[in-house]
Amino acid sequence: MIIGLELIEVESVQAEDGYILNLSFTDGTNKKVNLSALMAAPPEVFIPLTRKEEFKKVSVNPVGGIEWACDTDLSADYLLSL
Repeated sequence: MIIGLELIEVESVQAEDGYILNLSFTDGTNKKVNLSALMAAPPEVFIPLTRKEEFKKVSVNPVGGIEWACDTDLSADYLLSL
C-alpha cells in the first residue's frame, strides 16, 4: 500500500490456529488478520490452505505481500484493508 510516497510492505508473518495471521508491516503496524471467512468458502486457489499444515507454510514474498508453498498469495494492500 502506498501512503504518500511510502510503500508499505509485510515485514513478518506468522500463522496461528483458526486461520489467523499475525502480521508486521514496514510502517510499524502490527495486525492480526482472521481469514476464516475466506477459508469457509475458499476460491479454488485457496483450497489447499484449508489443510492446517499448508496454511502454516506462509512467508513474506519478495514483492512485499505474503505467499504460501502452494503458490497462493495476498498483497499487503489487501491485508491492511481487512
